[in-house]
Amino acid sequence: MNSLDNIIKYIHGSNDFVVTSHVNPDGDNIGSTLSIYYFLKKINKNVYYVMNDDMPLNMQFLIEGVNIINSSEFKELKVDNYTLITLDCGDKNRVCVDDDIKYNCINLINIDHHASNDFYGDLNYVIAEASSTCELVYNLLVRNEEINKFKSIDENIATALYTGLMTDTGKLTYSNTHASSFDMAKQLLINGAQTQKVVQHVFGSNPFNFYKLLGESLNTLEIINEKVAIMMVTLDMLKRYSIDFKDIDGIVPYARDIENVEIGILIKEKSDNEIKVSLRSKSYADVSRLAKVFGGGGHIRAAGCTINDSIENAKEKILEEALKEI
Repeated sequence: MNSLDNIIKYIHGSNDFVVTSHVNPDGDNIGSTLSIYYFLKKINKNVYYVMNDDMPLNMQFLIEGVNIINSSEFKELKVDNYTLITLDCGDKNRVCVDDDIKYNCINLINIDHHASNDFYGDLNYVIAEASSTCELVYNLLVRNEEINKFKSIDENIATALYTGLMTDTGKLTYSNTHASSFDMAKQLLINGAQTQKVVQHVFGSNPFNFYKLLGESLNTLEIINEKVAIMMVTLDMLKRYSIDFKDIDGIVPYARDIENVEIGILIKEKSDNEIKVSLRSKSYADVSRLAKVFGGGGHIRAAGCTINDSIENAKEKILEEALKEI
């Protein structure tokens, strides 16, 4: 059951928190996790930002001066009676901390906007229709101001929330953008969001080698039945251009944004027989349903999955299912 007021009451009545998100962090989960981290610090809680994955290069400006630790480092601190807050993670199995941290918490607060979320928390604030998890955190902080008469959103929080809103809505252009999203953006500007810093770092600071990799990836582009476009990034490409796997998600829109194409697919070779698949759709195909065929998930217009096979076989499998969606 969703209960914003109960979550706020619980947070104010507790002391020790771990905040985290899903594996392979992106703008929305970094923005939402970081904003909750800053908020908990503001109200004098003991809070630990725990994440087993590295941050993408274009998001690192957000975390300057923030102490992010991995699961092993947290366990060395021997913190008891902590509450785990997961953000932007629709599946408990994809929470980016070790299993014992997930299962030894005294309570779990689950804040998310994935339709596949099964309300796995002890306290849940899950709204699939929301533009982003950052929008849900924004709602929480605004409600906290109403209840506790406490200014919750400062410049750092506003910038983090703005980052998640912009990345998950494609700079307010995707179909998950609502009137509330524009209202939120306005209020974040009023509260000091550093919008030009977000634009510069998130959307305008790709390394030169990224474009070399993009060019080679575009050379693999194929269009099937005029409606499905697929391209790939291999391990050899990543090594050749010294680009980290976590920094290539910006490639997938190039497949979707072709005239008449409905589904864009990027298949990424993370390791031998471990293929990550990013899926995007334009207007009617439900790529979350497509991802679920392979044990993945996400949103109607943006989803992903993992296929444990060769990149050639993964390509055949995902294409076979994608063609059923159109």
